[in-house]
Amino acid sequence: MLVVGVVGSPKAGGRTRVAVDAVLRGAADEGAETRVLELAETGHADVLAALDAADAAVFASPTYRADITAELKALLDATPRGMSYESGDPLRGTTCATVLTGASDHHFLAVEKVRGILGGFFGAQLLSPGLYLAAAAFADGGKALTDDAGGLADRHGRALVELATAVRASTWLRDLRPLV
Repeated sequence: MLVVGVVGSPKAGGRTRVAVDAVLRGAADEGAETRVLELAETGHADVLAALDAADAAVFASPTYRADITAELKALLDATPRGMSYESGDPLRGTTCATVLTGASDHHFLAVEKVRGILGGFFGAQLLSPGLYLAAAAFADGGKALTDDAGGLADRHGRALVELATAVRASTWLRDLRPLV
């Protein structure tokens, strides 16, 4: 099983990457192969190719003004969804998790916006409830997660693999299409 993490931060190596790495460690502990792509360093074509090969994906972004970054939005805008005028649908039937980071708890509902895009617009299967980590969830100047946040990220990674295994085994879940 391949789990791809997509970090939508405008700068590589920040707190959002720390959070994704923690989720992917949990996935790896369940036997998944993992890969991280940071949009600050990787072009859309490479990310889309990786997503097409993935069984599961983690979409991550810092939260600005209660929304995802322009970088992640641009990737999602460029992602085909299997319509008659497009070739490919790399997210349909893919199991996805969301990881958003922010300065405070005030922006946690931004998780629902990206979950709606992934589930409704792309037909992805989603790990609930999504993960939102405010600044208080980080230690060592943002280079590590606190024990509680690290445990939560680990459980998300493990649960993502479990859900992806179930989705992969289901004819019907993988065949569902976007809403419109």
